[in-house]
Amino acid sequence: MKTKILKITALILLGFLSACEPTRFVSVPVEYSARTLFRPDSTSILLINQFDLSQQTRYNKRQLSVIKSGITTSVKYAQAQLVQLSNVKVINLIDTMGFVINKDSVNYLALKYHADFVLALQAFSAGIDLGAIDNSTLSYNSNVEVHYKLFANGGVIYKALDGSINQALTDLPNMGFFGNLIMTPGIGGNRKSIVSLAEQATKMALQDYLPYTITHNRPLYNDDWLQPAIQQIYAGNFEKADTLLKPFLKDANVKTVSKAAYMLAIVYESEGDVNLAIDLAQQSYDKFNNVYAEAILNDLKTE
Repeated sequence: MKTKILKITALILLGFLSACEPTRFVSVPVEYSARTLFRPDSTSILLINQFDLSQQTRYNKRQLSVIKSGITTSVKYAQAQLVQLSNVKVINLIDTMGFVINKDSVNYLALKYHADFVLALQAFSAGIDLGAIDNSTLSYNSNVEVHYKLFANGGVIYKALDGSINQALTDLPNMGFFGNLIMTPGIGGNRKSIVSLAEQATKMALQDYLPYTITHNRPLYNDDWLQPAIQQIYAGNFEKADTLLKPFLKDANVKTVSKAAYMLAIVYESEGDVNLAIDLAQQSYDKFNNVYAEAILNDLKTE
C-alpha cells in the first residue's frame, strides 16, 4: 500500500513539474515591402533644405553644433535609405557645412535637375525635458523632431513627412531646487543621444516609403511529438520542419491537428509566406480555440 501511494505521489509530482515547464519561444522576423511606392519605374528624388538654421536663436554655440550634427545625420540617413530602394536615384543639394537654404522654387529645381520628387527639409528641433521627479532622483528625456515635405508634380502637390521620438536619459540625483537648476542636462552635452534620435525620427518620417521588419517572439507547444520539428525550427531548417509537421494535420485528435497547424504557421511566417501562415493559424484556431493562433492571426492581419 505504501509503495502504491509513493508511485501515485511520484506521478503527480511529475505531472506538476511538466505543467510548470517554462514556455519556449522562437524569434520570427517578417520583412514587409514599403506601404507606398514612388513610381513603378525609375525615380529621381531631389533632396533640398528649406530650413533656415540662422533663425534658431534659442540655441547657444555648443547646442547649435549638436543641432547641426543632428540635421546632417537626418539628411544622410534619408539619402542612404532612399538610394537602397529599387530604381531610385537621389540628388542631394543640402549643404551640411554652411546649411544654406535652397531659395529657388520647387518647380524650378525639379525641372533643372529632372526630378520626379523633391524632398525638402522643413524643420529640425531637439530638446531635453524633465520626465519625472521623486525624493531621490530626476528623470529626463531627450527628444528630436524632423519635418520634411515630399513634393510631386513640380511642387503642385505635397505630403508632410514628420517624425518625432524621445529617449530616456540616465536618472540624476535630486539635489534640491538650486542644485537641480545647475545640473539640468542640455542638448549640448547629449550629442550622442540627439544624433541617434535624429536617425530614428527620420526613419519614422519616411516609414511609408521604406521596407520594414517586424519581429515576434512566438510561443511554442512543447509536446514530445513536436520536439523533432522544434529542433529544426530553431536550426532554421524550415523545409524539414514542414515535412515533420504536415502528417499531424491528418491526426484524429483535433488538439494535435490544431497544434501542428499552429507550428506550421510559425514555419511559414519564418519563411516570409504571410498568407500561408494566416491560413494555417486559422486552421489551428478553427480546430481548437487557442490564444497562440489567435495572436498570429491578429498580428499578421493588421501588419
